[in-house]
Amino acid sequence: MESKRRFSRLGAKLAGVSVLGLALAFAIFYTVESIVLPWLLYDERFAPVWKARADAVAAAYQSYVTEHNLDLRQASNYLESLMPDMYATAFITAVHSTSSYETKEERFSPVGAYGYTYEAEDQIYTIISKSGFDVSAASLRLIKCADGDLYLADAAGILQVRSTILAGGLLLALAGFCAVMIPCIVRLVRRIGALSRETGVLMAGNLDHAIHIRGRDELSGLGEDIERLRQSVNARLEGEREAVGANSRLITSLSHDLRTPLTKLTGYLDILAYRKYQSQEEHDGFLRLASEKAAQIKTLTDQLFASAQVDAPEAALELPPERVDGAALLGQLLAEECDGLCREGFNAQPPVFRQQFALYLRTADAVRVFDNLFSNLKKYADPAFPVKIRARDKGETVVLRFENHVCPAPDRTDSHGLGVPTMRELMSRSGGTLETSEEKGIYTSTLTFRKHWEPR
Repeated sequence: MESKRRFSRLGAKLAGVSVLGLALAFAIFYTVESIVLPWLLYDERFAPVWKARADAVAAAYQSYVTEHNLDLRQASNYLESLMPDMYATAFITAVHSTSSYETKEERFSPVGAYGYTYEAEDQIYTIISKSGFDVSAASLRLIKCADGDLYLADAAGILQVRSTILAGGLLLALAGFCAVMIPCIVRLVRRIGALSRETGVLMAGNLDHAIHIRGRDELSGLGEDIERLRQSVNARLEGEREAVGANSRLITSLSHDLRTPLTKLTGYLDILAYRKYQSQEEHDGFLRLASEKAAQIKTLTDQLFASAQVDAPEAALELPPERVDGAALLGQLLAEECDGLCREGFNAQPPVFRQQFALYLRTADAVRVFDNLFSNLKKYADPAFPVKIRARDKGETVVLRFENHVCPAPDRTDSHGLGVPTMRELMSRSGGTLETSEEKGIYTSTLTFRKHWEPR
């Protein structure tokens, strides 16, 4: 992580593009200065142009010198002030002479950086190039002054053209640099804008919108970090939604399950209050059943209270599963529930388990399953037909099958549709299953309990 901070991919990319742009700019300017400029100034195809300009300048200057009767000193020393426009265009090179110019042989030799000596018979003249360009004998233009001759070099307009071409070269070099840098900057700005729009969508509340930023630099890394943050927030929110939903379902299920034992407790208390029992033994039995239902209601209310106090619904589970005597537990529950069903006018006989087997479950879950199942039978089964209950031992599982005829016009005003889903969830917690079906008016419920085997 530390080395990643030291090395900036984005910075290296910008530095590389900058170096490339500078290299292109230097190549353009070098090409203009070293190839294009000499070609324009010294190529034979442009020689007539420069000669015509030089002749025009020399003729204009000769007219000016003759009109004002200038001597050599005035013509050479005050050339720039007398004819500034022409000087700026022609860049005069002067030859000073003290006598008339008459010779048959001419020879020039370089003197210093910008000077030449001119030998004609026994006289030597000094040529001073104010323009900085080489001067040849063929480029001299004769100017007649009042006291002698002055010569102008054929260098008209060269410096002006040179400056113009170099200025154009600089502009082209700048354009080349911009041609490399501007696309890179524009692309970078577009990527930043795209990331800004993506994060704007998230800020608007759409956390399902994925962040996609191409590249392998800090900007794409920032987009990946935002995407991971989005996924983390989404996962947390989803977990919270699932926890809230599960907690809500648990509370609703427990609230629904409270009604069945409460109804039974009310019935037992009515029997005791109105002395509908036949003997003291029945009195004690109903009193025991009422006490059991009161204890069951207390257990359910404790779970309901615990589930409302915790964040995760799993923490509300009251006790862990335990090993129980399956034949005794199921036999007792079926006997009690069938007895209550018969008192409601139904015909239901509990099955008899002839072999012992162990189950691994929560006893409270089994009680809630049978309470819900028989509560549904009382509501929706037709009492004119018997409720058939069969038990089968399939080796690793015990299967209870309930069959009843559906009441032609059941009262569903008190139904919340929670009974069957609650039973399925309670069965699944201990590894069992609940399957229901209805065919030709016969409703079937199948409970499958998985046996518990002790390791050897």
